[in-house]
Amino acid sequence: MSSRGPARSALDMWIGRWINTDPAVATADVYEWAPSGAFVLHTADAAIEMIDYDEASGRFTSRLVDSQGNVALHTLTAHGDTWTYEGDATRATVEFSADHRVQTVLHERTDDGTTYRPASRVRLVKVSSR
Repeated sequence: MSSRGPARSALDMWIGRWINTDPAVATADVYEWAPSGAFVLHTADAAIEMIDYDEASGRFTSRLVDSQGNVALHTLTAHGDTWTYEGDATRATVEFSADHRVQTVLHERTDDGTTYRPASRVRLVKVSSR
């Protein structure tokens, strides 16, 4: 496995198996390092995401493909235990608990590029560090 360096190591809090606690939205998510250690692979019930870090730009990016064939590209910014995804018409704020065992996620959408409205809120609990 390659040396991740401090920037990529910030992604360690994501690694593990997570369960959505909302009974109306039963999902299981797995975040794991790719064998090379260069990026995190996130698999969920209806999507695959790759989170990586570009040394040249100093930016995290997310590339997501869902079961409907939609592709989304987001920039990720970390401020402590809070991560923000920003895309063209969507954004999400992921707040990790202090022990990194709970993710509270607010998904938002915009139609005009300025005004965002909530799309969903989910709470994921880590069930293993895998």
